[in-house]
Amino acid sequence: MDDHGRSNGPTGPADWNAIDWRQANRVVRNLRQRIFRATRENDLRKVRSLQKLLLRSWSNLVLSVRRATQQNQGKNTPGVDKVIVKTPAARGKLVAAMICQQCWRAKPVRRVYIPKKSDSSKRRPLGIPTIMVRCLQAMAKNALEPAWESRFEGSSYGFRPGRNAHDAIATLVPHPNA
Repeated sequence: MDDHGRSNGPTGPADWNAIDWRQANRVVRNLRQRIFRATRENDLRKVRSLQKLLLRSWSNLVLSVRRATQQNQGKNTPGVDKVIVKTPAARGKLVAAMICQQCWRAKPVRRVYIPKKSDSSKRRPLGIPTIMVRCLQAMAKNALEPAWESRFEGSSYGFRPGRNAHDAIATLVPHPNA
């Protein structure tokens, strides 16, 4: 099977149960840290090169498939193609399909209307992407997030990984026992 430019990992179909997750996490974490440092040093050519490397990385691919099919809260919600990936064999086939995929064009999202929390008579639209698009989004997130995290202020808390409203409140209001 032709791997179409994957930077590491096997070229054949992935045996989901044989993947070394510790190694895959280490490869992705190291590349993300290198992107973060290169952005801090303002070496934009190196940032772009590392982001491309991470997007081609087999480890990033399998971790993104794992996130979209096992860890994500919406893992059992199908998109417009009605595909749900539940078994290890199906996950391996999804990895193989994404290796062969060259076009990163997204399919349309499935539109579902859910009730609003404030007024149960009103409904808000929710777009549900296909499982392959969710995997591509996770791959792109891994490549883009470290560069932007290094540029953000240390005191900003909105929609940042590992930060929440309680952290923001803790910085504003001194602890009574301190």
